[in-house]
Amino acid sequence: MTEALRPRPALNLDNAFYFDALNEGRLVAQQCGDCAEFRHPPVPCCPRCQSFDWQASELSEIGELVTYTVLHHPVMPPFDVGYIVGLVEFAEGVRIVMNLEIDEADVSIGMDVEVRAHSYDPELTLPAGFLPGTPSKVLSSTESGGSVPGNDTKEA
Repeated sequence: MTEALRPRPALNLDNAFYFDALNEGRLVAQQCGDCAEFRHPPVPCCPRCQSFDWQASELSEIGELVTYTVLHHPVMPPFDVGYIVGLVEFAEGVRIVMNLEIDEADVSIGMDVEVRAHSYDPELTLPAGFLPGTPSKVLSSTESGGSVPGNDTKEA
């Protein structure tokens, strides 16, 4: 029997750099080459100055949880009942939606979240939120999850 995999993002020329960086264990966002504005999700043109010049710049490891939701129903494989999806804001001003691999009792709006590139299976690495300084433990699914070397193996 084949194990259910997480849905795959739609890759294109505008966002491939983001997923390539995650595969390398780095979290990046577009930064305008003219006005230095950060932006996410990736788009071809800066919304502030309309420049097409940009580079991929590293984001902070710690972000603030802006909001979250706990999904109970309907749940489809590979997700488990009660997985948490959160919106995390970084010091650079961008916000990214991700799974929070944190026990529901420990989640609160405004908390610090350590964001790591996490391999959910051998072909899918996504950003995931953890309690700062804790080891990576996947709570959102029954999958064991993988590891991006040197990035999601921090010990408490």
